[in-house]
Amino acid sequence: MATFLLDLGARGRASTRRLRWLDLASLIITAGASATALVALVVNGFVDGRGIEEGIGGYVGLGVSLVGVAIVRDLLPIGIADDRARLWLGTVVLVLGPVSSAMLGTDPLVPWNLAVFTSFAIALRGLSGPVVGAFIGVVSYASVVLFEGLGWVNPTAGVALAMSFAFASAGTALRSYAQFQQEVENRAVEAIAARDADAHRRVAEERLSIARDLHDVVGHEIAVLGIHLGVAEVNLPDEAGTSRASLEKARANVQSVLHETQRVLRVLRSDSGSSTDSAPTPDFARIPALIESYRAAGVVVEAQLIDPPADLDPEVSTAAYRIVQEALTNAQKHGAGPAAVSVRAEKRLLTLSISNRRRPDRAPGRRGFGLIGMRERAHSAGGTLRIEETDDDYRVVAQLRIEGSRI
Repeated sequence: MATFLLDLGARGRASTRRLRWLDLASLIITAGASATALVALVVNGFVDGRGIEEGIGGYVGLGVSLVGVAIVRDLLPIGIADDRARLWLGTVVLVLGPVSSAMLGTDPLVPWNLAVFTSFAIALRGLSGPVVGAFIGVVSYASVVLFEGLGWVNPTAGVALAMSFAFASAGTALRSYAQFQQEVENRAVEAIAARDADAHRRVAEERLSIARDLHDVVGHEIAVLGIHLGVAEVNLPDEAGTSRASLEKARANVQSVLHETQRVLRVLRSDSGSSTDSAPTPDFARIPALIESYRAAGVVVEAQLIDPPADLDPEVSTAAYRIVQEALTNAQKHGAGPAAVSVRAEKRLLTLSISNRRRPDRAPGRRGFGLIGMRERAHSAGGTLRIEETDDDYRVVAQLRIEGSRI
């Protein structure tokens, strides 16, 4: 629906542009007709041997009509701010052109033509086409009858009336169509804004729901786990030094998970969707510390790392950390033997490779959400992620563009 409205809105803008071009075209036609009429008046005066002074009616009618055209098109500083009043004044002055020509004994054809052409522009600018057409048509009809003196039933005068009405009505029709298209465009913008606001509201509600679940379920269970680990550590005999050290590390990991959960909760509950706390966001520079934490938990990790590139995009930096974290977690849960982490930067690409041996006694089952999360991380940062599997080895390979643009 939104696409349909946008298409109609584009048509509305195109229709408005067409109106401007039509108005400009009518101005050019009016100017051309005026110049032609002036030349014709001068030439006919000399050809007929009358001179310029004997055809004064034509010049007066043409001049009066041109003043009306200038008022209609707001080319004269007459001090009238109201557009409708200015248009009506211009219309009245415009029709005085053919009337003055007829009264001075000159054919009103030239000023009548100017009035007909300009009636289109008058209606295009806001006055009622039928009303303007009828007014100009009736006055033009009267001027032709006055000049020819053949009575009120006059075919030529009827043509003047019909053309005035037709031109003005065409201007009104085009203006109404343009207004309709503009209204459609406005409604399209409003519909899109309402849709976006509704989507934002739904996302905010979903984020709050997730935050409540994290706090009530995950946060509570992790806190209880930390308490039990503390109790177990206190009740260990003095000679259980190795077990005590393992429990201390486990409690430290639980605290780290709690802090990370709280950070996620703050992000979910914030209006902007970004964390405003002072805790550092996991990034590329913390990958060595991440690897050390797995080593402390008993995982053998062979690492070939590089320093963070100076222009590494923040989103890419965080994605790299999370991908290494999830891949090492999977290696700890499902792998056998050491895990290998390799990071290199070539041709503006950051390549992460995390591999491990697979357990021979592994049971087939469904994949978890970790792989989905890694793919989403890589994709959100504009990169790619693939899995390379054999019977004995499992490898995660991610490629991220350093500046963050999409591969």
